[in-house]
Amino acid sequence: MFVFVVVVFVAAGAVADDLHHYWDQVCGDCHGHAGNFARRFLAVEDGKLVGQHHKDDLLLFLQNHYLPPDRVAPVHDMLLVQAGTEPRFKEKCGGCHETAAGLARESLVVRDGTLYGKGADRPVAEFLKRHGRVQAAEIPFFVDLLTRVEREVHGGR
Repeated sequence: MFVFVVVVFVAAGAVADDLHHYWDQVCGDCHGHAGNFARRFLAVEDGKLVGQHHKDDLLLFLQNHYLPPDRVAPVHDMLLVQAGTEPRFKEKCGGCHETAAGLARESLVVRDGTLYGKGADRPVAEFLKRHGRVQAAEIPFFVDLLTRVEREVHGGR
């Protein structure tokens, strides 16, 4: 019984730290995928995230839009980055990897500041040189994107 309680508690904590899981469970029913939502309905103006109807203070809007206080800034920051990011992951990788969050959650880990495949001895940047349809010039974009998403799904550790 004790082991079961500990496992459930640890698993719940892991999900609670996963920002993309949170979005999918709480926001996704109304807003869909976070990246698609951000690119369609939000914009970045002078480094500030703005909505179509909430241009002045989107952070204040998020505080009053069903988000607990500890989720407002992380959700805002995630949407800020996604609003300014082209959907290249979906275009280049979506045929095999449904979402960047799913890939990061299952297969990626940051070790000593470098993104690796779980269990791999080489950085993802090296792996991408011979993987999929990613061109050499695109590798930094994908490594940056996947590193950010890995931190978002693993609670910033």
